[in-house]
Amino acid sequence: MESNTQQGTHLYVLTLQNRQQSACTVSGTFTPEPGFTRFDVLGQLRIDVVRQYPSMEGAVVLYFALEANHLTGEGVAS
Repeated sequence: MESNTQQGTHLYVLTLQNRQQSACTVSGTFTPEPGFTRFDVLGQLRIDVVRQYPSMEGAVVLYFALEANHLTGEGVAS
């Protein structure tokens, strides 16, 4: 299967939970600005989630993963 959609350089998964115990999990790809740290990416993603889901304002992070968006190893085309 091939994808013609441009993807970011990193894959993320972020789960937040608000004071009302509602949880929200988002995932996707992201290309950080030059010099960004993992902490900077987390902060930007939280801002983006709150814009889309205002009830997540002030939510706590239950899970955050950020990895390079590529596969390596035997049998994988590069």
